[in-house]
Amino acid sequence: EDQILAMVVNIEKPELEQRKQELVREQNEYKVELLQLEDDLLSQLSAADPSTILDNIALIEGLEKSKATAKEIAVQVGLAQTTEVTINEQRELYRPVAAEGSMIFFLIIQLCFIEHMYQYSLDSFVAFLNKAIERTPTSDDMKERIKRLVSMIRMTIFRWVNRGLFEAHKLIFCAMLTFKLLQLGQLDEEFNATHFQFLLRAPFSVGMENPLDW
Repeated sequence: EDQILAMVVNIEKPELEQRKQELVREQNEYKVELLQLEDDLLSQLSAADPSTILDNIALIEGLEKSKATAKEIAVQVGLAQTTEVTINEQRELYRPVAAEGSMIFFLIIQLCFIEHMYQYSLDSFVAFLNKAIERTPTSDDMKERIKRLVSMIRMTIFRWVNRGLFEAHKLIFCAMLTFKLLQLGQLDEEFNATHFQFLLRAPFSVGMENPLDW
């Protein structure tokens, strides 16, 4: 899901994803620099003469420089973390789109249990995901944009998969998607887990009461 989120944000808000990657790189560099400072400090202390350590001007200046650099890095890390929080909040707006894509992908890879030749690669899925995003009508309203993206991705992937299925399996795929959407509460109808299990497995013991009205 996080991979799909990164892909969607990279298409919708490339500058946002680019800044996210830059922050990760910067924070890694800060960590490396801090470790280097610690190593240099330990090396200087281990090499210093304990009897003259207080008179070692070079060592004292090195310690002060390391301390000042560490403070600067701490400030930069704090700013980077604040910026990262803001970026993550904006990226999370696209979480429903990523969740939809993830749900459908893991749904279609289960089709191989019905027929072994139903194999769908991640690259093919991503290609149709990108097509769906490109075809989605634009909107200045973020909520409406997200809603349209989810709808277009669902329909595009469904049509792509459905046209490659045997007729006998198309209804099964449609039912799989419908039941999954019911479970996630994305359809108006109420989902009853007990009824669903009864439909799938029927009575598993003699005399079991039918929970349905028929």
